[in-house]
Amino acid sequence: MSMVGTPRIAVLLAVAGIVAAGCAEMPKSSTEYYPSGIVRIITPFAAGGISDTTARVAAKCIENELGGTFIVENQDGGGGAIGMTRVASAEPDGYTLSVVSLSTAALVPLVTDGARYDGSSFDPISGITLAPSVLVVKGDSPYRSGQEALDAAGQKGGSFSVAMPGSKGVFALAMNGITDAGGPGFTNVPFVSNDQSAAAVLGGNVDSAYLSTSPALLAQITSGALRALATGADARLDFLPEIPTFTELGYPDLPDSTVNVALLAPAGLDSGVRDTLAKAMDSCLKDPKTAEVLGAEFVRDDDAGPEAVRAEISSSAVQWREAVEK
Repeated sequence: MSMVGTPRIAVLLAVAGIVAAGCAEMPKSSTEYYPSGIVRIITPFAAGGISDTTARVAAKCIENELGGTFIVENQDGGGGAIGMTRVASAEPDGYTLSVVSLSTAALVPLVTDGARYDGSSFDPISGITLAPSVLVVKGDSPYRSGQEALDAAGQKGGSFSVAMPGSKGVFALAMNGITDAGGPGFTNVPFVSNDQSAAAVLGGNVDSAYLSTSPALLAQITSGALRALATGADARLDFLPEIPTFTELGYPDLPDSTVNVALLAPAGLDSGVRDTLAKAMDSCLKDPKTAEVLGAEFVRDDDAGPEAVRAEISSSAVQWREAVEK
């Protein structure tokens, strides 16, 4: 080898080393290079539920928008507390996110001993879906209206059974709220999921179920397998306009039971990364494929940006805390 070329090679190698060192020191959360690694979207429930389905749709769409690799990891347990504790304690670099209901982020820690997070532990990125709650009975049930079901519950003296996902979530708070407001008592029967709760009604194992609306549930209502009697929403639903609200039935102050699913990150997320993700999610919400899977009735078409979702967490958390402390 020529000795004349040796210094030149040495210089080139030195420059290459400096560049490599600079790249190694580049922060992972740098907006310009995000995402430069695998992004994990944690859903704190088992596969197959509403949060899981929504997370998988969001992961695929964001990946198409931004490139990189977005994967969904299920970490259930503790009513969602285990998975959300993991998210809350992760580095806020944009590589650990969660698609989850706001109640799991802000209500679960109020009713779960040892939960090491609360609503302020997360930075909202985007709302995704809003699923109002409905009280349903089997299609051949003798109860044909919400008032008839409430009257029957009063006559049964607390034994009128209501299946629902979870034992301490928004559905239980709402049904307990009816009793606290002077209404009838209920026997809440918790199940792992919406689908299992609906199956209990269809099987004649419970009198009713209080559930979040979904494409699957709407199909069961449309087919006549289930009958919707009332909703916990603030106003009648565009897609089920015939059923009254609980406010109309005399219970105006029930805690919010709409399942509001959003994309969250650990608190302290770089604003540039947040905005990158929020912009991608805005495109995803407008993508017809998103509505095709999640239901056009539920995909958000309002202001679902970071600050709007932050305000929703705060207002709902106040309602939930008041209900829990009664």
